[in-house]
Amino acid sequence: MSFFFANPWGLLGLLSLPAIVAIHLYHHRYPPLLVSGLHLWGVEMKVTTAGRKRERLPITSSLLLELLAALLISLTLANPTFGELGKVTHLVVVLDNSASMQATPPDQPSFRNQAAAVLQERVEALGRDAVVTLMTTGRRVKKLIGPASWEDAKLALAEWVPVETSHDFQPAWDRASQVAEGNGEILFLTDHLPGDHVKPPEEMEIVSLGRKLENVGFTSARWNFDTETRIGSLFMRIANYGRTSQEVGIRGTAGEQELFAKKTTLSAGASAPIELPVPGGIGQIKVELYSADDALPVDNIVTLIEPRIRSVKVAIDLPEDHSARGPLEKVLSALRDVQIDRSENANLIVGPAAQLPPSKEDLWWLGVGPFDPSDEGQASAVDLLGPYLLEKQHPLLDGVVLGGVVWGGIQKPPYDLVPVVSAGQSVLLGQVPGTSTTAIAFNLDFARTNLAESPDWPILMNNLIEQRRAALPGLGQWNYRLNEDVSFRLYEGLTDPASETPPELLLKHEKSERPLLRSNIVFIPQPEETGVYEIREGENSFGKFAVNFFDPVESNLTGLTPGLKEPAKAQSELFALDDPYSWLIMLGSFLILLAVLADWFVLKRK
Repeated sequence: MSFFFANPWGLLGLLSLPAIVAIHLYHHRYPPLLVSGLHLWGVEMKVTTAGRKRERLPITSSLLLELLAALLISLTLANPTFGELGKVTHLVVVLDNSASMQATPPDQPSFRNQAAAVLQERVEALGRDAVVTLMTTGRRVKKLIGPASWEDAKLALAEWVPVETSHDFQPAWDRASQVAEGNGEILFLTDHLPGDHVKPPEEMEIVSLGRKLENVGFTSARWNFDTETRIGSLFMRIANYGRTSQEVGIRGTAGEQELFAKKTTLSAGASAPIELPVPGGIGQIKVELYSADDALPVDNIVTLIEPRIRSVKVAIDLPEDHSARGPLEKVLSALRDVQIDRSENANLIVGPAAQLPPSKEDLWWLGVGPFDPSDEGQASAVDLLGPYLLEKQHPLLDGVVLGGVVWGGIQKPPYDLVPVVSAGQSVLLGQVPGTSTTAIAFNLDFARTNLAESPDWPILMNNLIEQRRAALPGLGQWNYRLNEDVSFRLYEGLTDPASETPPELLLKHEKSERPLLRSNIVFIPQPEETGVYEIREGENSFGKFAVNFFDPVESNLTGLTPGLKEPAKAQSELFALDDPYSWLIMLGSFLILLAVLADWFVLKRK
């Protein structure tokens, strides 16, 4: 073990030692003289000496304590360092959190368990005093624990379940480099070595445990429901990612009830669609795949939640002889899950464009021209055949082109409009600003346009209806892919009106739950685990949705290979677990204080 002074300039304090000795050599000392009647001495009480002379050095307790205090102060300032005292080996481990790490070769542990075993051996080889930092790759890099002892790290490692879809490893590598910079080793445990085009940190060692395996799995699944027939249909696509033909079994259950069971054969690298009818009212279906050589379980199970009917109620508050009434009734009758209802129950009100609706947050309104139905207004209106400027980013215009459409009956709007479709200075379709109502106005006369006969008319109205449907309270989607965002609107009046504070909004998943931020639109960013989630508010269940794993990249195990990549740059192994010099400084300060107090006590007694 090497010894050195971290601050050698502090040794200049040793110059105080000869200074203290010199003071004691030339310090004039009078022997004690006992007298009686001191008042008789008069001016002789004041004695003037001719100067000081060097005397024999008195070895007194005061001198020794002063020298000791000066020595301790100098050594404390110099910061004596004893090599690697207080430092241990620090291992920074990056765990590949890809779902393919769950793959299990025949008669062997999964790649995940093999990685845990390799890590166990590595830490044992480093010694019992080594500390470990564990982190996982993913869209959000997670630090599981560290720096911590191996006993504590093993508990965190036991909770690790790799389930991520395909992602970039670089963010986790960068974070590991920051953690280990100058004081640790970096180890990356994965199931495949990065390609030559990928540049990992030079100081990182990579250990791959993968091997080529067979696998079949789902690539997609959805549950559709026909509101007219009250019958649902499951559409699924399965794929064989292996190199040999596979016989695949498919089984669907609802609780304890088996709904269907069938078998099919998939050749190597092939995929096949499967569509099956299911009765309504089941609520939830679990579909499983079976194959003799399947190595990855996470893509073999799909859980689907039955979609709910979300009808959009539309009120047509137009005069019976209005030119838009017929085209509106015709197109609305052809759209899915649309009901014609009264204004007080409607989600969307269609009325004359000249009469703006009240400002209400939950109100959607479509105004249809002409703005001025008088003879003078009709005479001043103009017709156009394009070209039209379309705000293609607006969701209403998804798939709309307006080719060959004559936009007839254009007038000057009596209020401001934010253009959605325009021609020159004229706004043909626009959104009304400055109101809580979602208000859209058509600047046209259906008696003078061929829009209703064009293919853009049903597309335009379907876009509007779907936008309104998406804005309805409650879940608008019940089945998601892993790492897909979830958002929904809260129902009004879900909580008890008599309650001063609403119950906490919770997201429950199997045995875990967490609170959600309450707002008009609740946002759940990319759930990271598969399965069924339930949203609860007190005793009320807001709804359930399912998250499933679909990722052809992770399901394809034919590219996994074992291997080792040594670090290109030497690693620093030592990590200061605790600074022992702070304790030495405290001890030195205490001894200095003790020496000063002892010196004062000795002088006081004299």
